[in-house]
Amino acid sequence: MSRRPASVDGPPLYMSEADIAVRVLGDDAKRWPDIAAILEREGLPRIDPITGRRFRPAVEAFLLRRHGVTHGLVPAQADGIENWPVTP
Repeated sequence: MSRRPASVDGPPLYMSEADIAVRVLGDDAKRWPDIAAILEREGLPRIDPITGRRFRPAVEAFLLRRHGVTHGLVPAQADGIENWPVTP
C-alpha cells in the first residue's frame, strides 16, 4: 500500500479564481473579481502566467499580513540564546 504525500492531502498550491473566491469569501464568492482587482493594487499576488492560477499560500500570507495577523517572515532559526534576568 502506498501513502500519498502530505502535500496531496491539503488544498493545491495553485488554485483557480473560483476556488480562491470560495476559500476567501465563502458564500459571497461572486464578489471576488471586484475585490481581487482592488486587492491586487495593495499587493495581492497576481495570477501566475504559467499555471493560470494564484499561488494559494501567497494569497493567504497576503491576507494575514493585511489584517495584522503576521508581520512578515518567521525566522528559520533562533537568533541566539536568551539571557533573561533572574529575579529572586
